Amino acid sequence: MSDFIPLPEPSSNQPTIQLSRLEGGYLHLPSDLFMTPNTTNTTHFRVPDMCWLLRHPSGKSMVFDLGMRKDIENFTPGVYKRLQELIKSEIPEDVFDSLRAGGVDPQKDIDLCLLSHIHYDHCGDPSKFGPNTQFMVGPGAGKLLWGENAYPVDKHSHFDSKLLPRDRAKELPIPGEAPEGYWKPLGPFPEAHDFFGDSSVFIVNAPGHLPGHVNLLVRERSGGWIYLAGDTAHHSDLLDGKAEVSTYTDAATGCLKCAHSDKEAAETHIKRVRRLRDEGGVEIILHHDMNWFEKNKNRFPVSS
Repeated sequence: MSDFIPLPEPSSNQPTIQLSRLEGGYLHLPSDLFMTPNTTNTTHFRVPDMCWLLRHPSGKSMVFDLGMRKDIENFTPGVYKRLQELIKSEIPEDVFDSLRAGGVDPQKDIDLCLLSHIHYDHCGDPSKFGPNTQFMVGPGAGKLLWGENAYPVDKHSHFDSKLLPRDRAKELPIPGEAPEGYWKPLGPFPEAHDFFGDSSVFIVNAPGHLPGHVNLLVRERSGGWIYLAGDTAHHSDLLDGKAEVSTYTDAATGCLKCAHSDKEAAETHIKRVRRLRDEGGVEIILHHDMNWFEKNKNRFPVSS
């Protein structure tokens, strides 16, 4: 196991982040597709699709993940088929409802939208932001999103090449190709980027789930660290070591599949996040963690 790089101590005038949870809908996930053994004791488990608003003392505001869009028929045909046949969704409120209810205007008040990755349940409807909002995806996501195998060139693809306005979208640099010092080790992670340059938010490269998967380590205004873990795992038992990442046989193709594009890398990242919690004392929030959600749904309001 590599060294644990200590998290930075706060400076005398340390900026901190006002963190708010946003609604992104709910999903009903087939248990066997995500974990083994199935510790939920149900065929499907209902999970939240949590998203986040980060407000920096400079006045900059960032949304991390967009959850589901209400008009699911406007996903790509492949995604819409999946939502009809495999994974059911509920979207009583979306990110934009949450923002407006908290007095935040998505047309004017959001500087940046960062996607933890480009699976449909994290992409929502970016067109609902105003013309000045910038977009960012993780290293490696660009090939999926703008490559030759994206929708509509590949009509079966889940990745829509028109998801983001290309002139306002940026891909984070791939480690090994990035400018020197862009990615640095932090905690148990080989690659983290100090986003604001003041140790208030670190973007963590989080390989395994999907190319471009990133997490955020946030110095929350209470003074503690919060780790927004995206799809590192889909149930807290995976993080706790009570279950393992599963593989399953795809009914349509007969091929062996996994919820993560690189199972080995995903398992390594889960262990690193667990180490951040256990050795670093950091609170971990998986974006689909119903256990956390039920205990903490009223924490981090938008309007506070």
